Amino acid sequence: MAESTFTERAEEFYAKLMREHYEVGAGLKADLEIAPIYDSYADLFSEPSVKQRIGSMRRDRASKEARHLADFSVSSYIENATKELTEAITNAELKATVEWDAQQVPYQNVHSILVREPDYKRRHELEHRRLAVTVKQNPERSRRIIAQDDLARGLGFASYRSLVEELRDWDLTQFSKALDPLLAETEDIFEDQLVKNLGNARVPRGQVDTSDIAYVMRAPEYDPLFPGDRLVPLFEKTVTQMAMPLESTPGLFLDTDKRPLKSPRAFCAPVRVPKEVYLVIKPVGGQDDYRALFHEAGHAEHFTHIDPGLPFAFRYLGEEAVSETFAFLFEHLTLNPRWLVDYLRVPLRDAEKYRRFGLFNKLWLVRRYAAKLRYELLLHDQGPEGMDTAYRDILGEILHVAIPPERYLDDVDDAFYVAAYLRAWIFERQLESFLEEHFGEGWYESRDAGGFLRSLWAIGMRDSVAELARTRVGAQGLDIQPLVAELADF
Repeated sequence: MAESTFTERAEEFYAKLMREHYEVGAGLKADLEIAPIYDSYADLFSEPSVKQRIGSMRRDRASKEARHLADFSVSSYIENATKELTEAITNAELKATVEWDAQQVPYQNVHSILVREPDYKRRHELEHRRLAVTVKQNPERSRRIIAQDDLARGLGFASYRSLVEELRDWDLTQFSKALDPLLAETEDIFEDQLVKNLGNARVPRGQVDTSDIAYVMRAPEYDPLFPGDRLVPLFEKTVTQMAMPLESTPGLFLDTDKRPLKSPRAFCAPVRVPKEVYLVIKPVGGQDDYRALFHEAGHAEHFTHIDPGLPFAFRYLGEEAVSETFAFLFEHLTLNPRWLVDYLRVPLRDAEKYRRFGLFNKLWLVRRYAAKLRYELLLHDQGPEGMDTAYRDILGEILHVAIPPERYLDDVDDAFYVAAYLRAWIFERQLESFLEEHFGEGWYESRDAGGFLRSLWAIGMRDSVAELARTRVGAQGLDIQPLVAELADF
């Protein structure tokens, strides 16, 4: 197959697959049907084609396009081979319900009820019932993880982990160890902040579990600071101040409609980059909506400002940490006291209080993902058998609360996406520091800052975050210390 034909068909495949995920996630379809899409484009990721892509990457290590296309081919090959399991897991959860207060609540909607339940005993019971549904799909999840490793070995890689490391040019063991100082330096601060924030959950310290953390993070006490009717207008005002009003980005479509089957997890669906990008959230009210919208807006702004003349490999493919960096950058605006005062007219004292809460939320997430990386390395090295206790113990040690072992496979994303999040948090702090140094603390009101961001967005996913740190913000590479300093700033 000619190279131009391959990339054209690859882009068609990606667009159809992403549209399917968008329609299901947005609640427009009841069932995920990806098998027909994979079947229609099976020539793209037949075993001979995939091995050819791997060979091209290894022959030309300097070619980013060859690496990105190899990553796409290999990932699609594995996803195609496991698509029936993926469909079965997703569709079972879309149809599942949990009995609560004499009603059958859709499994997807349980979280929105749990985070509003003030009685910790009822919270724990509801979480117990949700987990009873989660574990029903664990046999399929286990088979899927085993299949990923078998398929990687069939392609000539030592393991699924080594496959990801070679395709992404990562050393995950080294990266995980590099996070140890962050965990050590924030250990005492984390426990202190955890105890302070758990006061609102009204649960005995020895009985705290992750459902109580979810309730704390919902933080309804801050809702009056974040009026729902100003959510979208403030997003529009923010990007307009940086000289990129929504009307100048015709490819961006904002989906905030409430639908019963709509995913409670906000997401961005880049169906056709940069011409058709969906930003999807299911508003539940309060600060969480603001953070979710601005996070996904960072993705959407990135994808809609990519140079349409770039090849498929740089518009769609590459290290996910790049786009996650921009998502975190925008999300972090909602924690910025100056932005809160200037845009939401929040009193400075309340803005500082909310910043500390937001910082605790971020500290929780960074520590949780550092723990997940440790666990997922073990999971993929040893296989899923008996890993429920490892999941419980590793995350429990780092997060200081009871971890449900039932989620040991549900709480795992493909291709070590956990590392992409962590790399994005590190680079986001470096990027934000650069913006503040060059455009001032109110960089989000600077047309020049907007121009600088557009210059980053224009190159799509061509460069890794480590490269961007070196070439765009004057660093020697990814540096964890700015993030450590931020997370200790209580």
